[in-house]
Amino acid sequence: MNMKHIFPIAVAFMLAAFSPSWISAQEYVAPKVTISKEKVRSGGKVFYSHVVQERQTIYSISKAYGVTMEEIYEANPALKLETEGLKKDQILLIPYKADIQETAEPEVKTVVKPEPETTVQEKPQEPAQEVNGEYFIHRVKWYEDLDAIAKKYKVSKESIKNINRMTSDKVKRRQDLKIPRDPAMWEGRTVTEEPTYNEPEVISPEVDTDTTDVDGKEGKDNIFDDLFVREGHHDVSITMLLPFSATKSGDRTSFMDFYCGALMASRVLGTDGVNLDIHTFDVGGGNMPVTQQRLASSDFAIGPVSKSDLRKAAGINDGATWIVSPLDMQAEALTDSLDRIIQAPTPTRIQVKDMVDWIKSDMRHGDRVIVVTPATPESEYLDMVQSEMAETGLPHITTTLGSMRSQMVSGGVNRIVLACEYTERSTVFLIEALRNLYMYSGKSNEIVLYSTSKIRTYDQIEVEQLHKVNLHTSVTYAVDYDSKEVKDFLLQYRALYNTEPSRSAYSGYDLMKYFVTLSHKYGKRWPRALDKVDYKGLQSDFKLVKTDSGSYVNNAVRRVVYNPDYSVSIVR
Repeated sequence: MNMKHIFPIAVAFMLAAFSPSWISAQEYVAPKVTISKEKVRSGGKVFYSHVVQERQTIYSISKAYGVTMEEIYEANPALKLETEGLKKDQILLIPYKADIQETAEPEVKTVVKPEPETTVQEKPQEPAQEVNGEYFIHRVKWYEDLDAIAKKYKVSKESIKNINRMTSDKVKRRQDLKIPRDPAMWEGRTVTEEPTYNEPEVISPEVDTDTTDVDGKEGKDNIFDDLFVREGHHDVSITMLLPFSATKSGDRTSFMDFYCGALMASRVLGTDGVNLDIHTFDVGGGNMPVTQQRLASSDFAIGPVSKSDLRKAAGINDGATWIVSPLDMQAEALTDSLDRIIQAPTPTRIQVKDMVDWIKSDMRHGDRVIVVTPATPESEYLDMVQSEMAETGLPHITTTLGSMRSQMVSGGVNRIVLACEYTERSTVFLIEALRNLYMYSGKSNEIVLYSTSKIRTYDQIEVEQLHKVNLHTSVTYAVDYDSKEVKDFLLQYRALYNTEPSRSAYSGYDLMKYFVTLSHKYGKRWPRALDKVDYKGLQSDFKLVKTDSGSYVNNAVRRVVYNPDYSVSIVR
């Protein structure tokens, strides 16, 4: 299994979180621009390969190298520097001037950066890189694909494929690729032809033994690569678009947990003989660094998360592949207007429908259904509840919190629904309603509270109260900790990550396992099985239903009961 990941690793988050607070108070000092020792040839010209450091500007770089800003713009047209500016860790091509005063030995040489000191077990030393006048060697990093490599060296993919006798665009981590000195000599040929050329000047670019990750921090190669590498044909290709650099630290942790869960599923699938090719991009801050070509070469894409980012990705995708909405229940609205969108989290309206069906199936003679609303009852959630009750013919009474007690019956079960939006503004209403239900329960009134998944997300609600009112909740996420599969997952997750899996980790595992299994089993025809093959995961299930626009929405719901003995049961 060959996986290429472009993402900020968890260590980077930890470093950022624990940076000394006095750093921001220091006086600004412009960083020194050091002349690069590495040169590359592009279009018959020689360039320095300069890696942009933090706070460097095009002006400061141009002064250090003795070139104009316009020359840098012209040498890097694809970066759109004039409109988008510089980004940390970008690789700039700087025109080579023979009279430049270099800060290191001026002769061209191959640079091999040493491994940083670490307590992690050392990996075998990288083999020496072959360099000659015909080509130089690039060793593929874990986050690179052929598009990125060709762009880096300003050569065509065709020339790389021909000089390496490649019949596809697939590359593998640690693969040694020949990069032609004169790409034109290798274009327009078949892979069996041998070109003739004059011996060009030997100029060695960067040798790929650098252990710098995508955040510019030094460290060992990503742990996942050594764990999950498999040789052979990659029969399932996936693009992951996750906002690892999200503004809120809690969100960043959640998305990293999701990614870790997805990698756990990939590990299991790999041991079962499924070959995966995973390309992961950080789309935090509204960035969308993926191309339609990358999406088109994937069997499906996972992410982005928010509706706005999903819409943006769908615009780039333009129907090239399937996009799975992984975490946002509200993103269901996109499936009505966009093609090839799969809404993985079960939407709230589906949970409400299941809740009403559950109430109706539980109803006995003498029972009463009471829908309790805040003082200002207008809400989309209330509309969904009342619409479903009307459609199913379920009789009910709608009242406010102050009148709830007077509407209860003493000879039957009072089946209560708290109809609010379940946002932060609803917190006071929910706390007060549960306190009242807790006091009423067990006296002259038998109470069962029905809800959807949101009620379980409030830290301010005492769990004891949920058990006392016998909460019945229709949810998209619920984990059966008595399941052998869950126990196995827990042991493996703890051993690998040294922490407990969050809900997001389970989501990543279930989603990756389901869609890769479909794609592996049915090949390019896998979308035809979406509404025919249901799936039971560790935390959530998949029962996909096709929309009028041709997209799919998950309709699977689990039912969870908070029992009076303080146990929690998944009853469906």
